[in-house]
Amino acid sequence: MPRRYQRERRYICGQSRAAAQYQEVEIYPICEGAQESRDLDRANAKPPQFRGTPKAQANHNAKVARRWFCRLLVTNFDGHDLHITLTYAPDKRPEDETQVWRDFKNFLCHLRTACKRKGLPPPECLAVLEWQEADPDTGQKAVAPHFHVVLKCGLDRDAVERAWHRKGECLGRANADRLQFDGGSLEALANYLMKYPKRKHRYFRSRGIKNPVMPQPRDGKYTRSQVARIATDSGRLNDREYWARKYPGWELTEATATYNDFLGWSISLKMQRKRGQADGRGHKKPRGSGTSSG
Repeated sequence: MPRRYQRERRYICGQSRAAAQYQEVEIYPICEGAQESRDLDRANAKPPQFRGTPKAQANHNAKVARRWFCRLLVTNFDGHDLHITLTYAPDKRPEDETQVWRDFKNFLCHLRTACKRKGLPPPECLAVLEWQEADPDTGQKAVAPHFHVVLKCGLDRDAVERAWHRKGECLGRANADRLQFDGGSLEALANYLMKYPKRKHRYFRSRGIKNPVMPQPRDGKYTRSQVARIATDSGRLNDREYWARKYPGWELTEATATYNDFLGWSISLKMQRKRGQADGRGHKKPRGSGTSSG
């Protein structure tokens, strides 16, 4: 019988490891040499793909997608950046998905051109296309194609909104707002962008978007019995002092435990950098930098 052990994987989210103010820690069981172990590790390490799957797998994919999307948000964006909704006027709605994506790529091209003209860095973004055709059999209502875009761009909001056009003709409404970092707002935004797993989604990231820093996973830091004791005891699971000792310089904001009939218990942690603390390699938090929660 394959040996089972616990793996720890960390996701450190920020423009750099030194500047990161948020991390997630996943502690989960794997079986040595088993295919399902590699699949589970791969699922924890990489973003998902949206595919047609059975209901349970679709729900799992949606959950993993929200977590990965939130990590990307916290890693790449701050309070100077924008959340934009791009919609179509009824007479401008495209006939197919190809045209929808062509319009979006043109939107980015217009932004890049305007930034280059002003000597600004090129824009970077994460975007989700959402749409749904009506389905009388299930009662699903039609949802017109629209984009939610999280954008880093030196242009002002008016200039960004004006870029939503096709050959000079406005395509519909473009509404840009500053990102909000109060409480868990970035996680709320990620959940909002992925809020309807039954709808069709396509997720786009520009080339400059960075993944979270993912140190090499560590095996053996926790034992199966240790994880089981923590997971089944709410007091231990939410013990901030315990986790602060395990991860110096970080403080716990949320801990959850899940059980799998085959593999056993897993633990997920969300942690915020302690104010003024170093990142473990001698780098301290910059003064005046804001915090972000995911």
